[in-house]
Amino acid sequence: MSSYMDDLCDDYEEISLENCSYSDRTKALCHKYENMIDFSMINRDQIRDKGDRATTDHALDKRSVAILYKMMSQGEFAVINGCISTGKEANVYHAIGSKSDLAIKVYMTSILPFKSRSKYVEGDFRMRHGYSTCSSWRLVSKWAEKEYRNLIRINKAGSIPTPLPIKLKGVVLLMTLIGKNGYPAPKLKDVASGDWPEFGPPPDWSAIYRQILQNVRTLFQKCRLVHADLSEYNLLYMDGQAWLIDVSQAVEHECEQALEFLRKDCYNVNAFFRRQGVNTLTLREFFEWVVDPTLPQEGKEAYDYLDTLLTRAQMRGFNQTLEIEDDAFRRVYVARRLEDVKRFFSDFKRLKMGLIKPEDLYYTAVTGVRSGLPGGKRVGEIVSEENEDSEQECKDKMAMELEEEGEGGRGGSGDEGRRVSSHNSSRRPRDESLESKRSRKKAVQAAKAQKRLTKIPKHVKKRARKTKS
Repeated sequence: MSSYMDDLCDDYEEISLENCSYSDRTKALCHKYENMIDFSMINRDQIRDKGDRATTDHALDKRSVAILYKMMSQGEFAVINGCISTGKEANVYHAIGSKSDLAIKVYMTSILPFKSRSKYVEGDFRMRHGYSTCSSWRLVSKWAEKEYRNLIRINKAGSIPTPLPIKLKGVVLLMTLIGKNGYPAPKLKDVASGDWPEFGPPPDWSAIYRQILQNVRTLFQKCRLVHADLSEYNLLYMDGQAWLIDVSQAVEHECEQALEFLRKDCYNVNAFFRRQGVNTLTLREFFEWVVDPTLPQEGKEAYDYLDTLLTRAQMRGFNQTLEIEDDAFRRVYVARRLEDVKRFFSDFKRLKMGLIKPEDLYYTAVTGVRSGLPGGKRVGEIVSEENEDSEQECKDKMAMELEEEGEGGRGGSGDEGRRVSSHNSSRRPRDESLESKRSRKKAVQAAKAQKRLTKIPKHVKKRARKTKS
């Protein structure tokens, strides 16, 4: 020890301590080594070091490893093997449980390449109290909790193939492994290149595309979620099915960008399957199939309508015109609620008059607007024109209102517009016989009587308004 101190002191000037007292000798030593000793007050923050945030594989830090050891001691799994998948937010490891193979998803806390998370959290009711951004551990643990809840909700739906979550602790999520004999199932992007021999029959791309169409609709209508990152990179192939993974960024309907995320998902799915030779739906058909509230969530009626859409796509094929329409639909604004529509009353009147069709309005499928009320039409049905006198009178009145509002100043006067509209709104055809007039009146009366059978009484409407208020 003395030789070590002698070697250490060689770098400093010699200080004579022979004629110094004990206190002076102490001061001289402190002066000699003052550059090597930190005399500041020690606090809690200074005890920590950068080495505490050191990670292995960009994800395994001290706290994550401690959680893994605790899960292992509790008997959740016996052995942890190597990493089977890496991503921008987490690493996935293979583990052997008591009954089956498991997947352990460990989220990155110290190195965060995925930082733009706010757009996936805004509007989420489960995150209404906010989340801490000052601590990366708290931020990532909330993100892991979000994926755990989404997986539980999707598994409750029962019809979407997805991993089953088992346990969540901090930033470590334990779930079932999608694979066979310890090997994870390949992604659809790998299956397209021929990497699928041990995980089922050769892929039937048309059947897989139809399954994804059903799953995306179920995810939206029943689970009330939008995946927000759906592509061939987040779909696994096993036993002839596509398995949905990576739902941490999935958002609810209340998210401001939910419909934009949905259109992006539909576009990615269509682009991949077109490369595999499948005649896909157009982007708008895919989008409206998912958000259409008039169809049941599941059942024969919904599946028959889907078969009709796929048959139409098979006969139509794909051309440059459809590609341009898809690209345009990606950029249009689609309102989520009627209160977001600026000119709803004008659009509704034009729709009632038959000047436009529901297909001309982008928000009809989302909001449920139809050409006739009460009652509703199914998406894809052609708007039928009624020849009843009451309907004709309604159209004439609306035409006059539109002319008075915006078209009166385009050259002609208001009286001329009224004369034109009154001329076009004759109540009976010219040279109509008495018998045809009587038969027409009887048909109108029968139609009105049939309509009164399904009319809601006023006292029922008032009672409903009182209960709502």
